[in-house]
Amino acid sequence: MPESNSSQITVQKLITPHDQFIRAVFNTQRSYYIDIYQREYKWTDEQVKTLLNDLEVRFELGKRGKTVPREIQQDVLENFEPYFLNTYLTHTSPTATSIVDGQQRLTTLLLMLIKLFRMLQHIDSVPESLNKTFKPTAISPLIFEADDFGGATRFKIFNPNRDAQLRALVDGVDFNPIDETQKRLKENFVSISNYFDNYFHSDADPSGFDLPKLTYYITYLLDRVSIVEIRIERQDNVAMIFEVVNDRGLGLRPYEILKGKFIGNLPPREKEEANQIWVMLQDLYYQTELRNTTESRIDLDDFFRIYFRAKFAKNETEYVALERDYHYEIYRRTDLRTHFGEFRDHSVLFGRIKNEIQYFATLYQELRADYREDRPHLLYNKLQDQNQQYLLIMSAVELNDPQREAKIRTISAKFDQLLVILRVLGAYDSNSFQRLVYGLNDSLRNKNEAECRNIFDKLIIETLQNEERLEETFTGGVADIFTYERFKNARNSTTNFSKYLLMRIDRWLSDMLDKPSYCSESAIELEDRFNRSNRKRYGMHLEHIYAHNEANRNLFLDPITKVVDAALFDQTRNYLGMVLLLKDSQNISSSNDLYKDKLDDYATSNIIWNELLAGRLPDVDERKLPPLFQNAAIAADSNGAFPRDQVEQRQKVFFEAVKAIWSQV
Repeated sequence: MPESNSSQITVQKLITPHDQFIRAVFNTQRSYYIDIYQREYKWTDEQVKTLLNDLEVRFELGKRGKTVPREIQQDVLENFEPYFLNTYLTHTSPTATSIVDGQQRLTTLLLMLIKLFRMLQHIDSVPESLNKTFKPTAISPLIFEADDFGGATRFKIFNPNRDAQLRALVDGVDFNPIDETQKRLKENFVSISNYFDNYFHSDADPSGFDLPKLTYYITYLLDRVSIVEIRIERQDNVAMIFEVVNDRGLGLRPYEILKGKFIGNLPPREKEEANQIWVMLQDLYYQTELRNTTESRIDLDDFFRIYFRAKFAKNETEYVALERDYHYEIYRRTDLRTHFGEFRDHSVLFGRIKNEIQYFATLYQELRADYREDRPHLLYNKLQDQNQQYLLIMSAVELNDPQREAKIRTISAKFDQLLVILRVLGAYDSNSFQRLVYGLNDSLRNKNEAECRNIFDKLIIETLQNEERLEETFTGGVADIFTYERFKNARNSTTNFSKYLLMRIDRWLSDMLDKPSYCSESAIELEDRFNRSNRKRYGMHLEHIYAHNEANRNLFLDPITKVVDAALFDQTRNYLGMVLLLKDSQNISSSNDLYKDKLDDYATSNIIWNELLAGRLPDVDERKLPPLFQNAAIAADSNGAFPRDQVEQRQKVFFEAVKAIWSQV
């Protein structure tokens, strides 16, 4: 009976491994193309030196004292143990062999070969040099394909973005790098050059190099250092194997893995354009430095974590998953796969990269890095370390959104209002607030500006009712929340937040009176002054009107027990109306003084809120102020202390400022 067709199964190989030495990797019949979806060359000096040191240790174990070139070569081949350098992945198409993974290592090896070539050129140019071994032509075919005159025509590892720079390194010509890859090429070549110049230095030969040692090393590098080439047989397996290899410990960032997934299988024309967009965005983020934050830079991972959560997270579970492993989640979720055309529909996928990703990545970078006077609340929230504002803005803004600017201003302002109200009324908890953000993220998605405003207003009222800071029967709007009875017990809970409130009050007064002040400077100056880690003399610091001294504490003596009510003293001195901003030098000088002795510092602080208290505002029309502020000066009592019976008056003035700034947003 004939065998059935169903039993005749052909198993197609995914990969084919080839163990080979460096000479075979860069032989005259081999050249490689770094596909444009690959990440940039990113090895640092540390990684280069690790490789060089590893090779040195292995090499020194076998090196002997032979000086005759042929004996050296034979000695290396017979007695040196091979050294396994790792693997690299390739895929060969009808037109080229592409490096799928391993370009960091191979590019570094190429830089090493270029330096050795330059050394051999120098040795060849010194007629008096003894025991010459290798000619430059022994290495040059491993570096580049040469024209009839010996000039480089195409490097063995080819990428148009680095071709001119590699030529410059071969020719000994300096160049100015314009991106991270070119910068790393230059820096790492210098590191390799310095290492080899020191390692092979010798005064015994006119060339300045130990020629036998160099001969040993070149032979060892080319003929005993092994690297396994893994050839991926099918194009449609390239992106998958690239991800598996690199996401299992070789250190690719999630956005670099995503690049391979998104761009790897696009047709050539779309691939080229998509890569140009990706590289532009990488460079944009690489050049963006953040001020006065725990982050010195942002990269595309920061963007993608925000983008995927903003556009697709519906609840806390999805939010957390997309923050941690977005490059996995986009394949696990049906809605995300569909959004990106199942990663097979080239027109859909390319359109998402060209339009959506480019638009939102540019927007996010702008939000993080730009200082614009018409977007003040972006800065205000940043001063409070509230980066969640970016998530909510990204959620609401749509592709090519005509309300883009209105949404940015409204959401950043309403976010600030929400945070201030909750904190001043003692209804803020970091975990609860994060859950509010989860809900807002989903609620604001693709809503118009008016809807965004209404969503915030509703959330503020519902949250205060849930926290029992607002009665269940309350039927007013957000502005109606601002009554003195609700705000009268507002106290300093955290230094940074109190500094923030006082800074905002001073800027409000500055605008009202058209009077410059310490807090009305540019956004950059303000951020520098406000920075909590700033220890400079011009930084902002919190000042308590009631300092810790005996005279102030005696104001809180119990008339019967004659014991200071320490709890009441601390409560009173921490009322938000009873704290001020001072520059560091003034804060130090005033620290524990009596109120009467502090008034001069307040009057000269260049902070209007303080000057009002001291009653010294020359050349200012106080009639521009609300009535309560026109009589805000409070004199010291007969003992030089701030009078206790004026504490509530001071708290009322503070409340009026808060109401004016935050009730109508």
